[in-house]
Amino acid sequence: MRRRSRHAAGLAAAGAALAAVTAAGVAERTAVAASFTVLAQLHWLWIPAAVGLESLSMAAFAIMLRRLLATGGARVGVRPMLATAYAANAVSVSVPLAGPALATAFTFRRFTQQGADAPLAGWSLLAGGLTSSAAAVLVVVGGGLASGNVLVTAVTVPGGVLAVAGLVGAVAAVRRPRLRGALERPAGWMLRQGSRMLRRPVAEPDRTIRAWVQRLSSLQLSPSGWLTATALALANWLADAAVLAVSIRATGATVPWHDLLLVYGSGIAAQSLNLTPGGLGVTEGSLSLALVATGLGAGQALAAVLLYRLASFWLVALAGWLVVFWLRRPQARRGPGPSPNRAVPGPGTPAGLGAHEVVLLHGQPGSPADWQQVTGWLPAPLHAVAPDRPGYGSSPLPAGGFAANARAVLDDLDSRGITRAVLVGHSYGGGVALSAASLAPGRVEAVILLASVGPGCLTGWDRLLAAPGAGQLAALVAWRLTPWLARARLAGIARRRGRPLGPDEHANWQVWGHAGGGRRPLWRTFLTEQRALLRELGALEDAIESVRAPVLVLADPRDAVVPFETARRLVCALPDAHLQLVEGAGHHLPRRAAAAVADAIVAFLAAAQITDVPVTEPAMT
Repeated sequence: MRRRSRHAAGLAAAGAALAAVTAAGVAERTAVAASFTVLAQLHWLWIPAAVGLESLSMAAFAIMLRRLLATGGARVGVRPMLATAYAANAVSVSVPLAGPALATAFTFRRFTQQGADAPLAGWSLLAGGLTSSAAAVLVVVGGGLASGNVLVTAVTVPGGVLAVAGLVGAVAAVRRPRLRGALERPAGWMLRQGSRMLRRPVAEPDRTIRAWVQRLSSLQLSPSGWLTATALALANWLADAAVLAVSIRATGATVPWHDLLLVYGSGIAAQSLNLTPGGLGVTEGSLSLALVATGLGAGQALAAVLLYRLASFWLVALAGWLVVFWLRRPQARRGPGPSPNRAVPGPGTPAGLGAHEVVLLHGQPGSPADWQQVTGWLPAPLHAVAPDRPGYGSSPLPAGGFAANARAVLDDLDSRGITRAVLVGHSYGGGVALSAASLAPGRVEAVILLASVGPGCLTGWDRLLAAPGAGQLAALVAWRLTPWLARARLAGIARRRGRPLGPDEHANWQVWGHAGGGRRPLWRTFLTEQRALLRELGALEDAIESVRAPVLVLADPRDAVVPFETARRLVCALPDAHLQLVEGAGHHLPRRAAAAVADAIVAFLAAAQITDVPVTEPAMT
């Protein structure tokens, strides 16, 4: 009944707004007729400029969302993100009352289809909304300052400062661990109640909320990242305001530059009320009155507003609905065809598989995005987390060797209240997993190694990249050129194919191009780990004999980075180890053989005899 009441109230408000606009149009029919006369004498050369500026505005908004998604490792092409922005805008401004909510749901679904997990998609939408709102406030504050009116400045500037300070304070508060912990219980209760009302039960809602909180805590933009997002949001609003200026100029009127941003702000405020779809009628009336107040004639003001709304509302909505219909094609709904390494998911959870905490450790270089496909194939009992290792992404810890990374893994388990976990390590991450298993045998249930470093893995290239002088120069040059070249190549391939690349396509280029920007230069992280590889490998080889947890070693005989002989020697040195071949995937097993890796993990944990191991003194120093 409350929902019906709100729906009826919304319809009544929309009807009242339309009636008021209609009455105003009838009362000012002389001005309306004059506006049509002005429209017939427009300077049409300004029309392409208006369309181009509105396109720039939409592009800035799409790139801002793309930048936020990249924080969590989701890489979306510019064209797919533009398609999402246009389609969501069309839904938002066209559907009465529920348009903004439906647009948010549509965008969330598109983000998850394009590789983002649910926490990242939700965080990107929330961060994008807050950033866009802060930018709109800054535009209004700029308008107050530009107007030169003391009263207007006294109202807009303090209000804008308070609004932006509130948004910044809210972001800073949410990032505090204590506040996040306090919100876990009520969030779990809300999830249980919501799933019960929707008749879609959620297994272990408390664990689901903890996983979301853990994921959200890793999504932290650097100050430069927030500045970039805010600058893009400002570009979105200012380019749209420039469309209004061009529309005024097209009518032959003089643009009221000092009051332009205030006039534009009145239109933003009217549209945000959502009394009608896209503020239809209400926005036109507010902008026309504001322009008349600046000294424009009524006919010119209305003509300029109609032209502005044609470029910023009607054409954008039309383009958005065309994109919606294009996305609903059978080929688009199916998405790109499966790659050779992807298989159909197995039937349910295998018998004997219990619940396990799984920690996925990426290689060198690498990022949590390397595990994106693997986590999608793992069944619900396996609660998997893929953190940034020290020196990468959002990790605040400095780069280090195997022992330092192992201590970071154990500290992370302590912070999450986890007693024991399964460690899955790829390449350099495999050495980290073995080091943690030797340091704290009672904390590690099992170890799964994918193309892992180990005995006999060093090559001439490894020694060169760790050498004094030469190693530093090679790392610096590689991280200045390789990521840029890799991203350029990936963008070119995506343009030729007309779709974003999957995580398993051109894996080596994706790993180097999207390793993720850490708090420290990545070339230093790479060099530190490379030198630690040579320094600590001998100690690691001595320590792995003390690993008592069951170990699964996955390797491709044609691995060109880590010799296959290393996998054989690992199996011989470890007390309880099993070797399984994954042929045709090369070194990047998590990306190129995600389904096979996930199946191997599930089968190994279902069959492994995992027992409680008493905590002993560490075997490695």
